[in-house]
Amino acid sequence: MTLLRPIILAVSATFLSVCSVSAAKAQSDASDPYGKSSSTTSATSEKGFYATIGVGGAWPQNVTGDSSILGVGVTASYGLNGGFSGEIGAGYDFGPVRTELTYAYTGATLNTVTASALGTSINGSVSNGSVSTNSVLVSAYVDIPTKSKFTPYVGGGLGYTNVGWGAYSANFSGVQWNWQSGSQGVLGYQAKLGVSYQASAKADVFVEGTYQGSSGFSVDSVNYDSLSAFGARLGARYRF
Repeated sequence: MTLLRPIILAVSATFLSVCSVSAAKAQSDASDPYGKSSSTTSATSEKGFYATIGVGGAWPQNVTGDSSILGVGVTASYGLNGGFSGEIGAGYDFGPVRTELTYAYTGATLNTVTASALGTSINGSVSNGSVSTNSVLVSAYVDIPTKSKFTPYVGGGLGYTNVGWGAYSANFSGVQWNWQSGSQGVLGYQAKLGVSYQASAKADVFVEGTYQGSSGFSVDSVNYDSLSAFGARLGARYRF
């Protein structure tokens, strides 16, 4: 009887411990009926540093430029074709707000030019024209929680943009005019609207629409208005 009593107590204690664990698991399952683990929620709200990269395309808007040829004031409208767009950099996630320092590039080609002078407009054919922007931007974004792996976000930024305007030739009614290449550093800015998907605890993939622009610039005696472009990118972020 002396030996039987501690055995009974030990068995009883083990039984009560198992029952306690089972009850806790049942309560956890009840609060999470779809079997989602808490690690998913914590991963989407994880704070800290991350790297980001995105690639896609950009479609610049027409640009207007003013110049003087042989003492006559000339206004020209330049049509641009779309081209490659990319962005790479690093950021820090504070929770619902993220900040990034990135380098962004956009490229385009000069397609058409329409010159106006002395009340007359004339269309010209263009060859060898190109336009590019190289930007360093500081941006901030707000992530909108959805209690799912999809997270919409919105934001924008400011920084430095170097606008490069390539050498080109324009033919107006058989008369060819040539302009030299050049570049200028100006104010740059961007805005974004996108949605990210939590691919893993450390990695997100995203798709976003972009609007990127710069203030006015001057190249080869032509004063151009602000340059702007709409774009779209696919990308990924990796959390350290």
